[in-house]
Amino acid sequence: MSPPPPPGGPNAHGGGVRTVDGGAAGKKVLFRTSTAGPVDLALGPKNPLVMFAALWEVSRKSHSLSGGGTGSGLFKSTDGGDSWTELTRNAGLPKGTIGKIGVAVAGADSNRVYAIVEAEDGGIFRSEDAGATWARVTDRRRLRPPTFCQPRNYPTPADRTARDLRKP
Repeated sequence: MSPPPPPGGPNAHGGGVRTVDGGAAGKKVLFRTSTAGPVDLALGPKNPLVMFAALWEVSRKSHSLSGGGTGSGLFKSTDGGDSWTELTRNAGLPKGTIGKIGVAVAGADSNRVYAIVEAEDGGIFRSEDAGATWARVTDRRRLRPPTFCQPRNYPTPADRTARDLRKP
C-alpha cells in the first residue's frame, strides 16, 4: 500500500469512484489529473442512469487556495457512471480557463440542465437539450463560484427563470 499524498498536493488516487456494492469496493470511472477531483454530481430525476459530474482543479495550501485549470470540467454519463463524455467546451459554455462548476437537472424536464461556472465569461448556464448546447442566463459575479453557490433543482414548474435561481 502506498503512503497517502501530502496534504494539499497532487493525488493520483482521486477522481470519481463508482461502487455497486455499498462501498465495499470501488472502481475509478472519472479521472482527469492528479490535481482535479469531483466537486458536484447531479442525477437525472426521470432516469438515474443519466448523470452530470463536475471536476475542479484546485490546490489548497496553508496560506492560499488556487483553483481552475485544464483539470476542471463538466461531464455526462448515460450509463450510470461507467463511461463519461466531456461537455466543458460544448456550444454556449465559457471558452477560457474553467474553475469550479455546480450542476443541477430540472425535476420537471430531464433535458433541462443548469450549470454555474467559474470563468472569466462565466455565470449560470441552461441547456434545454441535456447538455449538448448551452445559453448563459445570467453573468452576475456574486452568483459565481468558488463560493458555495449551487444551482437549485426545482421539480415544478418547468419554466423557472434566472431570477428564480437566486431564491432559496
